[in-house]
Amino acid sequence: MHKNKLLGLGLFAVLSLSLLSQLFAQDVQKVTITVAETSKTEFTLTPKEVTVKPGKVQFTLINKGAGNHNLSIKPKDKEVRLVRAEVGKSETSEAIDLTAGEYEIYCSLTSGGSHKDKGMHGKLIVK
Repeated sequence: MHKNKLLGLGLFAVLSLSLLSQLFAQDVQKVTITVAETSKTEFTLTPKEVTVKPGKVQFTLINKGAGNHNLSIKPKDKEVRLVRAEVGKSETSEAIDLTAGEYEIYCSLTSGGSHKDKGMHGKLIVK
C-alpha cells in the first residue's frame, strides 16, 4: 500500500507540473512578422504595426526575401536581436518580457545597406 501511495503522489506531481507549464505557456503572446525585398532598394516588414499586452512575447520571423534578415527591438536604449532567419526559412525567438510603451521593430542587418533604412521596420505597441 505504501508503494501505491508513492506512485499516486508521483503521478500527481507529474500531472501538476504538466498543467503548470501549460498555464505559463499560454501567457506568452505570439507575433508573426514576415520580411522580404520588393527591389534592391525597397524592403518590407509585415505587418507594419503590432499591438500586444505587457508581458512575455515570442516572435516568429518568416523570411520570404532573397537575403538573410533578423528582427530587432530597442527596449530602454539597448538593441536586442530577437531572431534571425535565413533565406526561405522561419525562426522563432525566445519570449521577451515587454513593458507598456511603443517600440520600433526592425531588421538590424546592413549587408548591401541598412535594411531598416530601406523600409524593413515597423511599430510594436505594448498596452
